[in-house]
Amino acid sequence: MNHSSQEGAVRARQPGQPQTPNPYGQAHVPAETVIEIPDKRLHTYGKVKSGEQTVTVRQAGPGTNSEPLAYVHVHQEAPKGGRQARPPFTVSGPNGEPLCSVRSVGDGVYEVYGADGAPIGRITRRGGRTLPWPRRVHWSVRPAQGGEPLTAEVGTRKAWTVFVLISPLYFVCWAVMAAQGAIWLLLGEKGEARKEAAWEMEPPTWTRWRGAGGPETAIEYRTGRKYRLASPRLDRRLAYAQAVLHVWDRA
Repeated sequence: MNHSSQEGAVRARQPGQPQTPNPYGQAHVPAETVIEIPDKRLHTYGKVKSGEQTVTVRQAGPGTNSEPLAYVHVHQEAPKGGRQARPPFTVSGPNGEPLCSVRSVGDGVYEVYGADGAPIGRITRRGGRTLPWPRRVHWSVRPAQGGEPLTAEVGTRKAWTVFVLISPLYFVCWAVMAAQGAIWLLLGEKGEARKEAAWEMEPPTWTRWRGAGGPETAIEYRTGRKYRLASPRLDRRLAYAQAVLHVWDRA
């Protein structure tokens, strides 16, 4: 909403320092920044108090103090649209200044608008499947003003191959642990039953957004709801919008 060895590390510019404006009149992200986006309240936005932010986008990584970079707001009464049509949301800066708004237009397509209402980009999600063979979830970010589009697939081919091969063993283990949990529950040990039920095998998560012109990674997600924003050419509003949609999808 993250520490690749494939590109040289560039020290992140600290909050409050001036940033270079982009063609859309907003500041780009610094050369490299790691952000963290909690996902819990995205699924319970209807319970968030009116006027409160749903999610706080915070700076992460070494040498930071989890400074807030942006706030995500989802209206309490927004309908739950599922993975292919998340509810509309807005993103504001650390001082409350509006940054962008995101709205689904259906079938996994989201339009991103600036504070002035002008379109700044489109984000698209194409669904995946596990069987009969993994078709990975596909994301794309296309700037409205002709910038280089970015594309990403969730998980690597090797990771998905391993995941599919060991899935049968996982289901056997899950059945055994579910039976053990049921026994603990019958004995009145709810805590032990929860431990047995909590174990699960997560599908591959590593996601890298790249342009078609080269191997440079613009956004990278590995795990832990943390995203590495590694391109100074990427509009931060599109980066935040894509990270929010992606972590919402992963939750």
